[in-house]
Amino acid sequence: MIYIDTEIWIFAQKVPDRSGFQDKLEYQKALQLHRKSSNFLKQEIIESEILMTNHQLCEIFHSLAYRGKRIPKNIVNKYCNQLLSSRFMHWYQVLDKHVKQAIEFSLKSGIHIWDYICILPLYKDAKILYSCDDHFKHETFQSLGPKVENPLGEWTAL
Repeated sequence: MIYIDTEIWIFAQKVPDRSGFQDKLEYQKALQLHRKSSNFLKQEIIESEILMTNHQLCEIFHSLAYRGKRIPKNIVNKYCNQLLSSRFMHWYQVLDKHVKQAIEFSLKSGIHIWDYICILPLYKDAKILYSCDDHFKHETFQSLGPKVENPLGEWTAL
């Protein structure tokens, strides 16, 4: 049972558009992130049970439909509904106790609350937390117990 951070889902779904990059190297880097993310997700969907909060699904919907290069809303809606009904997904609700702990962690770390909201309801069931967000190297995430791994090889500051 694993957790896959929001950005990996986003990188996997959004194919970079060459016209959106002034620098060819930046475009190549974005294309490589897309390919690695897409291949990683395809593999994990087959091999693993994936844990996700209802909040994270909202992050994915918003990021795909409204942030950066937008994917048509009807396609994003279909994608999110497929996730909701997929057998490999295990859903967790964000409760008041999770919000309280997320606020404490955010105040302690200076990291925005949203990363904590995605993790706190499910971390006890997760074997591995997959992320490329360098926030996940912080002691507040490390102290939760599950191993934190970056399947993309490069940490990003989000």
